[in-house]
Amino acid sequence: MEGATPDQLTTLYSSLYRLYLYPNSGFEKVDGTFKYASPFSRMEKQDTPTHTGAKIVEGKVYVNNGFWDTYRTTWPAYSLLTPSKAGELVDGFVQHYKDGGWTSRWSSPGYADLMTGTSSDVAFADAYVKGVDFDAEAAYEAALKNATVVPPSSGVGRKGMATSPFLGYTSTETHEGLSWALEGFLNDYGIAQMGRKLYEKTGKKRYQEESAYFLDRARDYVNLFDGEAGFFQGKDAAGRWRVDSGKYDPRVWGHDYTETNGWGYAFTAPQDSRGLANLYGGRDGLAEKLDEYLATPETASPEFVGSYGGVIHEMTEARDVRMGMYGHSNQVAHHALYMYDAAGQPHKTQKNVREVLSRLYVGSDIGQGYHGDEDNGEQSAWFLFSALGFYPLVMGSGEYAIGSPLFTKATVHLENGRELVVKAPENSAENVYVQGLKVNGKRWTSTALPHSLIARGGVLEFDMGPRPSSWGTGENAQPVSITQDDEVPAPRKDVVEGDGALFDDTSATDAAVTSVALPVAKGVEAVQYTLTSSADRTKAPTGWKLQGSADGSTWRTLDERSGESFAWDRQTRAFSVRSPGTYAHYRLVLDGEHTLAEVELLA
Repeated sequence: MEGATPDQLTTLYSSLYRLYLYPNSGFEKVDGTFKYASPFSRMEKQDTPTHTGAKIVEGKVYVNNGFWDTYRTTWPAYSLLTPSKAGELVDGFVQHYKDGGWTSRWSSPGYADLMTGTSSDVAFADAYVKGVDFDAEAAYEAALKNATVVPPSSGVGRKGMATSPFLGYTSTETHEGLSWALEGFLNDYGIAQMGRKLYEKTGKKRYQEESAYFLDRARDYVNLFDGEAGFFQGKDAAGRWRVDSGKYDPRVWGHDYTETNGWGYAFTAPQDSRGLANLYGGRDGLAEKLDEYLATPETASPEFVGSYGGVIHEMTEARDVRMGMYGHSNQVAHHALYMYDAAGQPHKTQKNVREVLSRLYVGSDIGQGYHGDEDNGEQSAWFLFSALGFYPLVMGSGEYAIGSPLFTKATVHLENGRELVVKAPENSAENVYVQGLKVNGKRWTSTALPHSLIARGGVLEFDMGPRPSSWGTGENAQPVSITQDDEVPAPRKDVVEGDGALFDDTSATDAAVTSVALPVAKGVEAVQYTLTSSADRTKAPTGWKLQGSADGSTWRTLDERSGESFAWDRQTRAFSVRSPGTYAHYRLVLDGEHTLAEVELLA
């Protein structure tokens, strides 16, 4: 590092140390073979003072990680700095799935019912699209199970899964359902990107179909946006907002939100930042929302404790950050400042990121330490990325969003033996604004930076100055986004308007059928459909025909399947219609009598 103060160097190397404190190995070598006492499988016998009663399993397992806390920064840091170790770590968590049937949502060291989101889904997908080597197909299956199956207990999988795939959101019947939903859509995006790459590698049609399904599902965040209130808030299964729109107050903590309030989840759709911006009226509207976010003070007042019943430490820490509602002390805020890149105002990313770096990571002399939740290296990895001048805003995309580098020169010695050099010779406490950027000597105008480019090593040359510039504000200079136009996203909907167990938006009911009429209100073009197995997957069909008709008497087969299977009970599988068209009538004809829990026709 060049241009760093002694205090900054202390923070930098302390952050590297903290980054690699977790996760922990949970295995040891026994008679030349790696083994571990399983915290995931049923104990085989009682413990004794000298012997464990746990099942002994061969393999390497890694434990002690909370993925909601770590997916945003620590896992992408492993992929950049030590990709070989990152692959070993991923395999060590996929071992949870191979052993106990699920990858831990929070490992301590076994399955713990903590936090929201199955965030290993997007963390491992991000590693895969960045070229990290591990058992990708097993990792994908573990993520697929999280995203499509009703879990048997509260410590694994996603909550609200009996209804959320069919409603298009996690309802208020699930505690912190809004957070479960928005985190789920982020993870769905990762699964979509991983599935696309697996299809390119293997040619298996199933990956392509599932990728399309999850990419569309990643846009379902719009289902929870209360346009009148101007925020995301909880909705019950009947579609009613938890709070009347006119009485909604985004300053209230808890209820729908995990460790934050409505402001904290106002920007949690980085996978579709253009679509999010459209909800706020366009890129300028997104920038105005971010401005308001930073201008609205967090007071940590008792009147805003919401469901917590008392002031919690995240409230007082957010107050003490003194950046409005931006609570950098907790992970849910960590991407927010980089959303200015998506809003077309990257100079505000630069200004505010540098303020965080200058104020919130200091204090070696007076013993301040970390300013909030430093869980498994999350705050440390944020510092490392931001100090280098880029950040993994859109996890699963293989890109970084550009911020403002902290030092005049930083050299990263990559695992492949090459160097990534970040130069900003005019950098200073005043010169925080990017005036221009060259990547390996070539002019770079986008605020998005591909991992594939910098992972090979090279030179980033930042031209810095004391005033905002027009750099990075071009029409196509923003980070990757699912939405590419100025329209509010319109994800696919189930167009079946039927009654009964197969159409009641829950997998808790089922029916034995040989043929299923799929009534629609008018002529529609279905592009995908889903089938959900019952609580006994062995009763699910292995073959069927999806048929369409203009008049209800002459039928055309639109999609035909055979040799299919459901890997798990109460699993939702998605299929693409191979010969789509507009039809007024649809039906599903099975290869005999079978039991299903739900059928959807997506258009």
